[in-house]
Amino acid sequence: MLVQQALGHLFHDTGPVGTAGALMEIDELLNAEDQHGVAVDEVRQAKTALEGGKIAEARTQLQGSIAAAVAALKPARGDETGTTVVLGPLPPRGPPTGWDWALLLLASLAALVGTVLAILFRPRDSLRELRQTLSPHRATSPSPSERRRRGEAPDDK
Repeated sequence: MLVQQALGHLFHDTGPVGTAGALMEIDELLNAEDQHGVAVDEVRQAKTALEGGKIAEARTQLQGSIAAAVAALKPARGDETGTTVVLGPLPPRGPPTGWDWALLLLASLAALVGTVLAILFRPRDSLRELRQTLSPHRATSPSPSERRRRGEAPDDK
């Protein structure tokens, strides 16, 4: 279990913090009384590799140190859960690709076309004017947009 925890530290953070966590787990394992199922020589080699900054080599040796114990485990079935493989982190996405730029351009173009169409096809009357027109208590005077259409002068209020 301590070897798997050390591997977890190395897979999640290959920097100084992850290395320190892995070394702590390895030291705990080397000082433990029960080292059943672990190839201690490989763990010592992994510790030396870690101290030398060789993270990939240390991972390989740590995985090899518990390979026999992991191979002896029965596969999980049904409600049994768990894993014996610690996967590495996903690689970062990197800079935008040509498809990313094309999608961004397409989305920007769609937003621009939508804005232009909204301006071109906006109604002559505002919602306030439409509500006044449809209101049962409508004033007898025409709305400002009706006056503009007729060419009348606006009210001075």
